[in-house]
Amino acid sequence: MQLLVNPEIQEKLWKFTTKTSYQSDYLLQPNERGKKIDLKKSFPSTTTQFVLELGSGWGEVAIELAKNDHQTGYLLMEKKVNRIIHTEKQRKTLGLENIRYMTVNFQWFFDELLEKEIFDKIIINFPDPWPKKKHRKNRLMQPYMLQQIYTLLKPGGELFFATDYGPYARKTISLFRKFPNFQWKEKEYEFERPNFPISFFEAEKRNEGKTIYYLKRIKAI
Repeated sequence: MQLLVNPEIQEKLWKFTTKTSYQSDYLLQPNERGKKIDLKKSFPSTTTQFVLELGSGWGEVAIELAKNDHQTGYLLMEKKVNRIIHTEKQRKTLGLENIRYMTVNFQWFFDELLEKEIFDKIIINFPDPWPKKKHRKNRLMQPYMLQQIYTLLKPGGELFFATDYGPYARKTISLFRKFPNFQWKEKEYEFERPNFPISFFEAEKRNEGKTIYYLKRIKAI
């Protein structure tokens, strides 16, 4: 955890983040600080790769991806339990065994919970843009977070980012330029993302005529 240096505050946040009223066999709940979750033991033995979605919302993207790729394990990190419950209903209806959840606030605890170089893809769709200047420090895309994402991705792994807020897109592009170990092909950003599931939120933004910025970066081998 990078933003907080007071050990007492860190410990209080840890106790808070490990408490949840939601219980499920598909929920991965950390019990001890410093002990990483073994994803290979948490998913079916047939799993050949792992995808992490940070802020999975109502689960539309992950559900669509998971039902078309049963050999990939999808870990959804979403701090709002009602959204996890909604996603779980869909997962259960479809009989998907390749989805797991974490309700941890990943802006507090992240890399200390997960193994290094474990994910083939990391997805970040429409994080809160925090448009007011005084709130920008709360944005997910910060240098320390990008470093943690880089650590969790396998060499050659892919990071997908989308936002409908132009200033946030430009700031994120600028951030990537300072981090050359994340590479892009052909274009730094796109306005289309073919063959990728569309969430309810994204559909709403499209219907409103909002411009959506899609960024894709690859971890250098």
